[in-house]
Amino acid sequence: MKSLLSISFKITRREYARYLLAYFYRRPITIILGVAGLYSLIMPALVDYGMIGNFNKGFYFSIPYALFLLFYPLLMTGLVVLQRSRNAFLKQEMLYEFDETGVHIKGEDFTSDLAWSHIKEVKEMAGFLILKPSRREGYLVKKNVLGNDEITYIKEKIAAAKGKGE
Repeated sequence: MKSLLSISFKITRREYARYLLAYFYRRPITIILGVAGLYSLIMPALVDYGMIGNFNKGFYFSIPYALFLLFYPLLMTGLVVLQRSRNAFLKQEMLYEFDETGVHIKGEDFTSDLAWSHIKEVKEMAGFLILKPSRREGYLVKKNVLGNDEITYIKEKIAAAKGKGE
């Protein structure tokens, strides 16, 4: 079948790191860890400088643990980006073709076909359109290579396929 929309792009390290930071900083556990790290840095300092007098020394960590909790998303992003640089699939230029049957993804040495009905949801984050066939898996599509009409087309196809499946 003829492709209705065909785009080709390569995701740079910087774009991938920006996406990962947005992903990590939106997760509730990351927010909780960050608040615990910030609390662990601020409260002992306030007690030591006498700003809080009768403070019950409650739950807080030592400075290295507090810094780790606070900068956890940055550390994880760095590790994932380093792993990405070793993974040949993530460094390839990819061709996405959208047609009536679904999404067809081609790299230099791989091919993947995804029917519209297999995409459970679509999200927009950090300059990417994320096609999610499952909770833990997603295909990143750069939004700057798509126009508003194309994004609307993709979302409508996914919504129509979800309506047929239910």
